[in-house]
Amino acid sequence: MVGLVIVSHSAQLAAGVAELVRGMAGSDVQIAAAGGLDLADKPLGTDVNLIQRAIKQVYSDDGVVVLVDLGSAILATEMALEMFPPAQRARIMLAPAALVEGGIAAGVQARLGSDIHTVVQEARAAFDAKLAQMDAPPTISPSSNANPLPDESALRLELVIKNPLGLHARPAARFVQTAARFPAQVYVQNLSAPRGPVNAKSISAVATLGALQNHRIAITASGAGAQAALAALQQLADENFGDVESAAASANETPQTLAAPIVNEIRGRAAAPGIARGPARLYRSALGPLPENKIDDAPREWARLQAAMEKAQTQMRAARAALEARGAKKQAEIFDAQILMLQDDALQEPARRAIFQDRQNAARALHDASEQIAAGFDALDDEYQRARAADVRAVTHQVLLHLLDAAPPSVLERGILIAPDLTPAETATLDPQMIQALALAYGGPTSHSAILAKSLNIPAVVALGDRILTIDNGTMLIADGDNGSVLVNPDAAQLQAYDARVQAARAAAGRAERARHQAAMTQDGHNIEIAANIGSLLDAQRAVELGAESVGLFRTEFLFLERQDAPSEEEQYETYRAVARALDGRALVLRTLDVGGDKPLPYVALPREANPFLGLRGLRLCLAQPELFKTQLRAILGVANEFPVRVMFPMVSTWQEFYDAQNLLDQARAELRARQIRAPAHLETGIMVEVPAAALSAAQFAPAVDFFSIGTNDLTQYTLAAERGNPHVAALTETVQPAVLQLIALVVQAAHARKKWVGVCGEMAGDPRAIPLLVGLGVDELSMSPPLIPHAKEIVRGLSFVAAQAQAQRALE
Repeated sequence: MVGLVIVSHSAQLAAGVAELVRGMAGSDVQIAAAGGLDLADKPLGTDVNLIQRAIKQVYSDDGVVVLVDLGSAILATEMALEMFPPAQRARIMLAPAALVEGGIAAGVQARLGSDIHTVVQEARAAFDAKLAQMDAPPTISPSSNANPLPDESALRLELVIKNPLGLHARPAARFVQTAARFPAQVYVQNLSAPRGPVNAKSISAVATLGALQNHRIAITASGAGAQAALAALQQLADENFGDVESAAASANETPQTLAAPIVNEIRGRAAAPGIARGPARLYRSALGPLPENKIDDAPREWARLQAAMEKAQTQMRAARAALEARGAKKQAEIFDAQILMLQDDALQEPARRAIFQDRQNAARALHDASEQIAAGFDALDDEYQRARAADVRAVTHQVLLHLLDAAPPSVLERGILIAPDLTPAETATLDPQMIQALALAYGGPTSHSAILAKSLNIPAVVALGDRILTIDNGTMLIADGDNGSVLVNPDAAQLQAYDARVQAARAAAGRAERARHQAAMTQDGHNIEIAANIGSLLDAQRAVELGAESVGLFRTEFLFLERQDAPSEEEQYETYRAVARALDGRALVLRTLDVGGDKPLPYVALPREANPFLGLRGLRLCLAQPELFKTQLRAILGVANEFPVRVMFPMVSTWQEFYDAQNLLDQARAELRARQIRAPAHLETGIMVEVPAAALSAAQFAPAVDFFSIGTNDLTQYTLAAERGNPHVAALTETVQPAVLQLIALVVQAAHARKKWVGVCGEMAGDPRAIPLLVGLGVDELSMSPPLIPHAKEIVRGLSFVAAQAQAQRALE
C-alpha cells in the first residue's frame, strides 16, 4: 500500500488532517504526520528530521506520497528526500494538491491498492470537487475523471440518494471502495443536477457530482463482475451508504411539520446499571479560553502553578475521604493515582521549561504539557490504557480552575446530569439524591468516572455523542444505564413502559433482597452455585452479606499493582488468610497473578510488545518469573492449610503451560516443607478458559484439572477478534455470540465427562440475558460482582432447567 505523509507548519493541523484521512479512508491507511518543529512544545515551522522520520515510518516499495501546506514546507521536504538513497528517493513523490481534500482522496485511493501515480493524480484532482460545488471552473481535468465512451452492452442501475447530506465524504468513500472491489469498469452520473458520468472508483471524481439528498444517480458497469458490482452498490444504497446517523435522522423526520416534537432515542454505551426519569440538568464548566499572554516574572508564575496544584490535590484528598466514608475504599484509590500524576516530573518538567524558557503563562504551560502526555495514552491500543488520557486531562482541568479563578460547575436542581464528560473528582462529589443519572457525550464504560458512578449507584450512559449536548435544560429524559440509551421527550406510551419497568424492578429487587441467602435452585430442582468476583477484603465481606455461596474469582493482582516492589510472601499470606476467614467456611478460588504488557509491573522487566494482549501475560508471565510465581504459590498453600482454598491459572493456552505451573506448585510445596511449614498434599487446581485453544483442548485438560473457570470477557474478544474498547466492533462483544456459546458447551461436555465442574467468571455470568443460556448449557457455577448476586439468584429460581436447556440448544444453532 502506498504510504502518505502530511507535512504542515502546525503539528496540530498535520495530526488533524491525518486523523480525518483515517476516518474517511479507513484506519489501516499507512499515514504519518510531520508538523511543527521537533521541540517540546512543537512551535510553528517545518523540520527536516521530523519529515524524514515520518517518511521512514510509512515507507514501502509501493512508494510514499507527501502532501504539504505552504511553500517553505516543499523546501524542507525536498531536503528530507536528499537524505534517502536514490532507489528509495525515486519512490517518494510530492503531490501538488490541497492538504485536506488531496489527503482524503489520496488515502481512499491508497487503501484501494492503487499505484503511486494514480494516488498522486487523485490527490491533485480532489480540489475540483469543491470547485464544482461552488460552480467554479476546475483546475485540471484528469483522465481518470474524463467522460467514458458509450458502451451499449453496459448494465445500468438508477438510485435515489436518501442521505440528508447526500454523497458527502464518508458515503462517497464507501461508494468508491465498493466499486473498486470489482474488475468491471464502473461509471456514475448525477441525473438530477447533470454531471458526469465519472469514474466510480475515483473519490475526487465522485465528489464532483454534487449528489445531494433526493438526487437520482445512474451507475453503469461493463466487463467482468459488472452484475456483482451493481448488486453490491445497490446493497450499499439500501444501507444508506453506511450513513447510520443520517438514516435514523431521515427516518425520524416529520415532513411539512414545523417545530413538531420528535421522540428520539440517542444510543450510547451502558456504563452503570439502572434506569431513571427526570429533567435534563446541564453541567458545563465555567472554564473559559486559555490566556495566551507571555509573562515577565517566571519564578512568580511557577509559584502560582505550584499553589494551584496543591489546591487541586487537597480537593482530591477530600474526594477520596468522602468515598471512603461511603464504603467505596477501592474506588477511592483512584485519587491516589491522580495525585501522583500531578506530582510526576513528566507533567511538571515540561510545564516548568515552558514557563522559564518560553515565558509561557502557567495555564498554557500546564495545558500543553498535559496534552502531550494525554496524546501518548490516546495512541495506545488497550481501551483501559486509552481511558487514562481522560485522567490526565481531568487533573489538569482541576488545576486550571484554580489558576484562572473559575467557579466549578454545579447542579442546583434534581435531574439527569448532561455533560461532555466528568472528572473522577466531579463524579465522586455528586449527590445521588440530586443526580438521578449521568448522560455523557464522551468517555467509556471502563473510565474512572463510570467506575465511581457504579459505586454511587447512579445509572450512567456514556459515549452518547455531541447530540446529547444539544438538549435544552429541563427537557424530560429517560436514561437507561442497562441498555445504554437516552430517550428525549418520551411520549405517554414510553412513560408508561418506564413506570411498569421501574415497578417490576423494585418488586424483583425486593424479592431478591429478601431471598439473597437462599440457594439458587431452578423450579425443577437443578442447583446453581452463585459466587462472587472480588479484589479485596471489603469485597469479600460485602459478598457474604449479599448472599454469595463462595468466591469464584479473587483477583490477586490488586496486591501487585500501584507499588514499586513485589508483595512479600508474608504480606500475601496475611491478605489471603484475612479474605478466607471473612468468607466463614465458603470456598475461595484464588487466581494467580494476571498481569502483563497491558498491566505492567515496575519491578518486573517486561519486553516492549506491539500487542500486549497477544504477548507475555497471565500464566506466561508467571512462568517467565518463577521466583515471583513461587512466592505467591507458597502463600496460597499456607492459607490452604486452614481454609477451603482453590487455585486457578489465568490465560492457559497449552497443556505444557499447565504442566509447568503444576511443577512450580510442587516446588513451592517442597520449599515450605523444607522450612518445616505444613502444606496440603493436594490443592484443588483449575484453569481459566480465556482463549479458544483452551476451550478446544478441554477434553485433554479435563483428566488433570479439578475444575474449569471460563473468563468470557477475554474468550469473547479472542474468539471474535474484536476488542471490547473499540467502538467500531464493540457491538460484537456486547451480545451473546453463538460461537462463544459453542466453546462454553465444549468445555462443559468435556468437564462433565470426567465429573469436573465448570464456572463462568466473566461479565456474562451476571448478565440477566445470558444467565438462562449458561444454566441451560450446564454451567455449574456463576461468579459475578457482589451487587448482582441477589438478582442472579432470583433469575435462576424462576427458570425451568429443561426449558433452559432447550433455549441454550436453539442459541447454539
